[in-house]
Amino acid sequence: MLNIIKMDLYRMLKTKSMYVIWIVLAAILLITTSLCKTDYELLTEKDAMKQEQVTEPAVDNINVGMMVTLPTEPGEKVTVYDIFFANSQGKLYALLLVIFTVLFSTADISSGYIKNIGGQVRNRGTLIFSRAIALAVFTVLTMAGAFLFQAAANGIVFGELEWGNTKAILSYFVTELALHYALVLICMAIAIVLKNNVISMVIAVCLSMNVMTIVYGVINSAIQKIGIQDFQIYKYTITGKLSLLPMNPSGNECLAAFGVAIVFIVMMISVSNVVFQKRDI
Repeated sequence: MLNIIKMDLYRMLKTKSMYVIWIVLAAILLITTSLCKTDYELLTEKDAMKQEQVTEPAVDNINVGMMVTLPTEPGEKVTVYDIFFANSQGKLYALLLVIFTVLFSTADISSGYIKNIGGQVRNRGTLIFSRAIALAVFTVLTMAGAFLFQAAANGIVFGELEWGNTKAILSYFVTELALHYALVLICMAIAIVLKNNVISMVIAVCLSMNVMTIVYGVINSAIQKIGIQDFQIYKYTITGKLSLLPMNPSGNECLAAFGVAIVFIVMMISVSNVVFQKRDI
């Protein structure tokens, strides 16, 4: 098992797309920080706090697509956490994570790696666990790197460095890390089940862009018609928790998000394992 994990980690570190993803992430963070500075300056000059003030995430104000909205109010300093939160809400990290996940999960099929190693292990499930661990390492490195580079971008663009509330940063970062990892495993499972790079990539991108809100709306309407009112399935999905987690999450909100993340992590690893065990590689 340990050797398989080492091989997957080595394969991941040798994958060029990982470094391309990180370069793109760094470039986008620098661009979004510059744009946030421009928006903040315009907002301050026009004194439009009442018109542009950001509200807490809610089911009825989640948009399809990517939108980065700075949560800083006029008169306050823009912190590293402010822009990290804005990019997380805009699904920037999720989008780049799922793109790499699909590329990494389907690369071994086309390269013949699975066929070569699959016959040398007693239990194919170890290959799934190994891949999940490799993706966990990638998720942690990407999210931590994004936060650190965001600090560098703030220093470059704003000329000063304000971190924000430490307690809120830790609570939000760890919770979002678990949710993003669950989304990564969902996309890994999709790639394993479909064995198609293009279709898997389209589905993964749609998930990270909140396109599923349309489907969730239909499900909510159907449930309400049978007599269950005020039910929102979005609250019990990974993409929903990613969008709804507030900037200063309470302990209960973090626990609820962790609960949803753990359920999906276990489910996706189980599904991937079952499909992979039965499939002819």
